[in-house]
Amino acid sequence: MGLWRRLALIGLLGSSVEIAAEVSTLHFGGIGGAPWSEWTLLDLMVEDATPALQPLELRPDENVITQLPYWERSLYRRPVDPLWRSGMPRIWQGTGTSSRGLQLQNFLKFIDGDVNTAFVDVIMPAGEVFFTLDMGSQIPAERFVVVPPEGVDPGTQIPYRPFWAFEGYALTASNDEQLVNTQEPKFLSSYTYLGQVFPIAGFAKSVAPLDIVLADEEQNFDPVIEVAFPLSYLRFFRFRPFPDGEADMTLGSSPQAGPPLGSGFYSRFAIAEMEVYGRGFVPRARWESRVIDLGQVANVGRVLFRTSTWRREAGALVPAPQAPAAVKVSIKSGRDDTPTIYYTFDDLGQAIEVPLSEYEFLKVRRFTNDPLALGWQGPVTDDTDNWSFWTAPLREGGDRPWVPPGRYVQVQVRFETERLWEFARLDSLALEFVPLLAERVLGEVAAVGDLHPEGAVAEVHAGDRVELVCDIGARFTEDAQTGFDAVRVLTPAEGMLRGLEMGAPWEDATPDSVVAEAGGFVVYLPQPIQRDGVKRLRLRLETALYNAAGEIAAEVFARGQAGFPQLVVAGDVSEEMGTNQLRIVATAQGSVLAAMEVEPVAFTPQGDAVNDEVRIDYTLLKVLDASEVSVEVFDLRGRCLWRAGPSGRKAGRHAVLWDGRDQSGRLVGPGLYLVRVEVETDRQREERMACVAVVY
Repeated sequence: MGLWRRLALIGLLGSSVEIAAEVSTLHFGGIGGAPWSEWTLLDLMVEDATPALQPLELRPDENVITQLPYWERSLYRRPVDPLWRSGMPRIWQGTGTSSRGLQLQNFLKFIDGDVNTAFVDVIMPAGEVFFTLDMGSQIPAERFVVVPPEGVDPGTQIPYRPFWAFEGYALTASNDEQLVNTQEPKFLSSYTYLGQVFPIAGFAKSVAPLDIVLADEEQNFDPVIEVAFPLSYLRFFRFRPFPDGEADMTLGSSPQAGPPLGSGFYSRFAIAEMEVYGRGFVPRARWESRVIDLGQVANVGRVLFRTSTWRREAGALVPAPQAPAAVKVSIKSGRDDTPTIYYTFDDLGQAIEVPLSEYEFLKVRRFTNDPLALGWQGPVTDDTDNWSFWTAPLREGGDRPWVPPGRYVQVQVRFETERLWEFARLDSLALEFVPLLAERVLGEVAAVGDLHPEGAVAEVHAGDRVELVCDIGARFTEDAQTGFDAVRVLTPAEGMLRGLEMGAPWEDATPDSVVAEAGGFVVYLPQPIQRDGVKRLRLRLETALYNAAGEIAAEVFARGQAGFPQLVVAGDVSEEMGTNQLRIVATAQGSVLAAMEVEPVAFTPQGDAVNDEVRIDYTLLKVLDASEVSVEVFDLRGRCLWRAGPSGRKAGRHAVLWDGRDQSGRLVGPGLYLVRVEVETDRQREERMACVAVVY
């Protein structure tokens, strides 16, 4: 069946106008789908188990390092290669900031899987001779091996094995990315020479070991160093060989870090390979597709994918329906064929944009001393003007991503598991899309009575119900753009439709129906918006804004193909409204706690299921993150009898019920009580109080 499959669908609009749209489907994996390998752009801990895709499985006899690509892009702790991506593995020497390019190229021999390529040196100062490997993410590891070359050194004629064994070594590990990325060399204030102490300034000592010590051997006689440890999820490994030659001056030492910088040398230094081994499935993995050309600007519909969960048991894979593992799929769309912007430098060292066809022929920056100059590759950034961001992860096949129209798409797949021997597999994936309903569908919003607000943005009072006007207009350029007859509106708080107008000039219209949904509502229009008909509509709606800002989001669709909507983007619909945007903002207001209400003001908690509880409502305004809110009840002497919270609450309306009992569960006596609601944010603390009466 290949990559593409087409199916014609017919949708009949309420106005008895037939609209035909052709649905195309893009297939990956499964039976007849495109092979994953043909469309792979980024592969981080992913295994192509054709026809499925799954997280990498580590086996005790396979070196993990040689299974991971992209090592050549990351020769420093802070990679300078502009094409390096977070999650790619890294290797660096010392602090990872000042190694010479020639050395770095030699160090790649440590991880190429070939024992015949090695880094060999004699009479080498200890300096920053320790190596850090970043696997990109955690792996289930249990063994670290350092292998010397085979044969005889051509210069000294001394066999590498056993005579080139390191005097000692330390191996440490970590999962703390911030620790590893921010570690800096330690500096000493003095040194001792021939028994006399001399002050110095800025003399660097070796970087401290990582926080998990796996091995610390001061005396070693084995040319092949093999460190076995309990099977653990680990990301970073740091290997430090101890020098065998003494220096004239001593600066002190630490058992794990070995001799400090400048305090010794290696009479013989040879490493052919560093190897890491483990068992089980990696807990996190990521796959991204190459840019896919849909052939035309299109609306993305459902993303259909099949997953299965498995367990490795007695050497075989068996189904595991209850396994705590998941596959998450995200989509992004764009209007050009590259989601990134490429830069080089002009003769003044300023970054200038170039097409990918030119960028590929520029000199590649590999080392810290490579110049930011004409003829060299510069930074690579996301193209947010022509491409959307990744959608929220889709967890179920058949879900529809919220992406704008585009001719190009990319697919991202993330694998997660909580157990070593269980994993989720992506068996197949299909992406549906149709031609545009209109070339562009624009929208703008304003408050009723103020269609041309100052600053070109609608302002409303936070927490108050407000009536807004939302204009939506369509622009058509091709006959294949068949139009729409339904509008889905998402409001920042509960919303409702107050009126509908259509046409030019505006004329009142009655919707076929209005259907409430979570987060908004759908308006089914009495006539379609089409190229040869009505091209604009006006919605009068009511909602509230509890945050500092919000958006009236909207999408349109043909009711016969509700699974293929098109986003409404902010723009100029007409001169009658002057905002050109769908955002609304709250007017300046210092308070974050408003509109506290107690209902009823008197209640009878006597167990007859009538008027047994009091409802305490409150409103939080302009709170971006969850804030701590506590609700308490006091008697008139100021004693706290009952407390709910503290609990994290976001902006919006909230309610708490009190059943007339104290914290120990006993009914309180009749009388008057005080209710206090208190909220604490990073800026301030506020409270509101009200009275409630308990009667029997």
